Amino acid sequence: MGYILLAGGAEFSGRMAKPDRRAIELAGGLRASISIIPAAAAPDNNHQRAGKNGVSWFKKLGAVNVAALPLIDRKSADNPAVVKSLHRSKMVYLLGGFPRHLAQSLGGSDSWQAILAAHRSGTVIAGSSAGAMILCCLLYTSDAAD
Repeated sequence: MGYILLAGGAEFSGRMAKPDRRAIELAGGLRASISIIPAAAAPDNNHQRAGKNGVSWFKKLGAVNVAALPLIDRKSADNPAVVKSLHRSKMVYLLGGFPRHLAQSLGGSDSWQAILAAHRSGTVIAGSSAGAMILCCLLYTSDAAD
């Protein structure tokens, strides 16, 4: 079984450097495959910037094999190339944003099954803000927009 890292938010502001370095270590070191999932940032069209920020952050920490996956909605969560990347990942990082959108994108998807299988085989699963929220047993979202 892998590890889970839950962060409250502001994931790349520097305050999570120590836990993120530890997560990289647990994932296998600086050469471990790290996949960034920017889906939670898609509703306000911020997923590309958020994904780039994640890649830059982990590279700044010394990681060399980091990619933002094109997983932004339910359809892309069943993309075979994305699923294959998740199976190979040693750390999967779910970014913050809109928790309901992230939960709906991953729920029942091939990507979610790949994340679960990867975790069972030792992959580190990390989430910040919305990413952390959907890793919990219960998720509350109001009836209003996220």
